[in-house]
Amino acid sequence: MAPPVTLVSIPGNWSFELIDSKRSPAGGGPFEAAGQPAGVALPAPAPMPAVVTGDDRQLVPVLPRTPRWRGVVGLAAARWPLLVILVVQTALSLRLIWSNTAFQDEGLYLRAGHLEWAHWLHHAPVPSFPSYFSGAPVLYPPLGALADSIGGLAAARLLSLCFMLGVTCLLWATATRLYGQRAALLGAGLFGTLAGAQFLGGFATYDAMALFLLALAVWLGVRSAGCGFWARTALLVTAGASLAVADAAKYATTLFAPVALLAVALAGWRKLGGRACVAAALTMVCCWLVLVLAAVVAGGGVYWHGVMTSTLARPHADTPVTTVLRSAYVWTSLILVLAVLGAVLARRGESRGKGLPAILAAAGLLAPIGQASLHTTVGLQKHVVFGAWFAAIAAGYAMARLSRVDPGRGWAAVMALPIAASTLFGSMGQAAALFRVWPDAAGAISVLRSAIHSHPGNYLAEDYDVEAYYLRDEVRWPRWSSTYYFKYRGARGGAPSYEAAIEHHYFALVILHSGDTAATDAQIMADMRQAGDYRVLARAGRFTIWAARVPASARAAGGNHAPY
Repeated sequence: MAPPVTLVSIPGNWSFELIDSKRSPAGGGPFEAAGQPAGVALPAPAPMPAVVTGDDRQLVPVLPRTPRWRGVVGLAAARWPLLVILVVQTALSLRLIWSNTAFQDEGLYLRAGHLEWAHWLHHAPVPSFPSYFSGAPVLYPPLGALADSIGGLAAARLLSLCFMLGVTCLLWATATRLYGQRAALLGAGLFGTLAGAQFLGGFATYDAMALFLLALAVWLGVRSAGCGFWARTALLVTAGASLAVADAAKYATTLFAPVALLAVALAGWRKLGGRACVAAALTMVCCWLVLVLAAVVAGGGVYWHGVMTSTLARPHADTPVTTVLRSAYVWTSLILVLAVLGAVLARRGESRGKGLPAILAAAGLLAPIGQASLHTTVGLQKHVVFGAWFAAIAAGYAMARLSRVDPGRGWAAVMALPIAASTLFGSMGQAAALFRVWPDAAGAISVLRSAIHSHPGNYLAEDYDVEAYYLRDEVRWPRWSSTYYFKYRGARGGAPSYEAAIEHHYFALVILHSGDTAATDAQIMADMRQAGDYRVLARAGRFTIWAARVPASARAAGGNHAPY
């Protein structure tokens, strides 16, 4: 029979138990301390100091198990800086959510979502959204419409905020795997306070959802490098699927698919070597390609037409290249400069994957270069955020390398200074300015709610998606026409159609604010003055609302042949 176990207390943090030397753990693997209800397993690959007594027993040190509450506190202590970043990001976006009425794109996508639900549930007719949307109308719009049904525009915008908070968390998780927690926190801080990130967090479009899915694909791929074969394969397949859905949610996301694939491949190379790098890349690429091709085939010609007109064959504008590049730099300057610095520093660092920061930094230039080639800044404030997500990882790496100059805890305050300064004196004002680009339609909508009852019929409005979104329960979508394009029966499209429609009193109300179609608006106002049967009903902010004097029966003879 084995001798009894005796627990010996020694001053300090150690306790010892007397055990039989024949069952000493020196030659085995992990062992558990007998007689200790809170003992922990200790590896013993090397001989351990012991005091051998005369009864052939020895003293073996036993470490007490850390209480569970200490583990929770330690986990919270490691995560609280990220929580602070998320709280700041939330506050920066929340101040924007109620600052203005819906933008044209918000009204369009949320209204499309409601119409899609009506089509699925009640077989109601729906416009040909796939033929001109820049993302699949069956993905984000129905999801945004669900949030809108619960809490209106604010709830739909809060949904985008949730997506953007998830994007920041995924950046932190990805950078932690690649370069450690310090680089992850700094990168998350840079991204979460970016003007574009604040903007997308309060903007009810598919951009936030697409960016979340893109970030999820990258994180899944990077995470797979630390798993076994089957778990790694499952994560890579899921990453490829997430990337494909991101591309379908917003077609322009495909521009960043090569960056995502390269980042995952190099992450595998850094950890597992060249063979694993090739296997990871092939697995993710194959899954992504199969799903993208399947979606193209399933969507058919109408979806492909939308992809071409909205993304692949966009018409050129006349904005100077310098203006496009300058705008992109203003919105992402701090991240871009630090990302380039990170690429330079990495060349002197690790032997494997030293090119990854350069690839991440280059991602920040894809959207500006792409839009500079089209000479347009339309949507640039949103598109640069996609590249900034990748570049922020390289920027965090650069700041972490610089912070090593101070081995103490002072690095956090020093590195937080440029982020705080950039936020207070740059990105906060930039994000607020982006929400003031479009006119506040609250006054116009208030007038229209009563005017549509006293003036039933068809309505003409610039960016009518905003009015149609707010009045969707009172006015059916076919009764709206836009100042971007219109075709009236028996007349050529464009200006002749507007003139003929006004002459025949086709529009009961005309809502103009001389925005993107200012020249067309001026011609329409001239036509109404010449016809003499329209009067200014109200002026609300930048909106002027004209009403027809003739009764509704005289307007019924008209016909709207607009393409949508």
